[in-house]
Amino acid sequence: MKEYINQTDGSNWAVGVIDTASGYSAIKIETDGESLDLQDWRISLDTLGDEAILERGDGEERLVLVKVKDTWWIHHNGHISRVDVVERGAVSTFDNMGGLTSPMPGKILSVMASVGEPVDKGQTLLILEAMKMENRICSPVDGIVSAIHYEVGDQVNQGAILIAIEESD
Repeated sequence: MKEYINQTDGSNWAVGVIDTASGYSAIKIETDGESLDLQDWRISLDTLGDEAILERGDGEERLVLVKVKDTWWIHHNGHISRVDVVERGAVSTFDNMGGLTSPMPGKILSVMASVGEPVDKGQTLLILEAMKMENRICSPVDGIVSAIHYEVGDQVNQGAILIAIEESD
């Protein structure tokens, strides 16, 4: 998940993007805490990953995000904003998005849960191989698995949302 914090005019953009086997999908876009309707938005990324284009409708609204070193620039409706990216770890992303992210690039070795299954806090849900080590991805809460975004053998990027959990009351 990427969270963009606008350093130019003080507004905050939170953009949650998941890297799924079928491509990138936005799961959350907020401006100053207000969610945008994602049904009409399309996302395209260049091969280097330093430019993202979000378009809505027939192209009547377009955001272009361009990365220059560690800074992203947003071009929208004739305005340009400078933003910094906040990288989230596996557990801190759960707090904002309800999903567990990959702490590093790796390969899915085992998926030990299924959609609709109740899980307990601390339960291992997935094994990720990264840098020749096996990493257990565990549930931070009691809840129910609402989505599994990858299968055994899939390669994942750092920050990719692996599993979504709906927390139990």
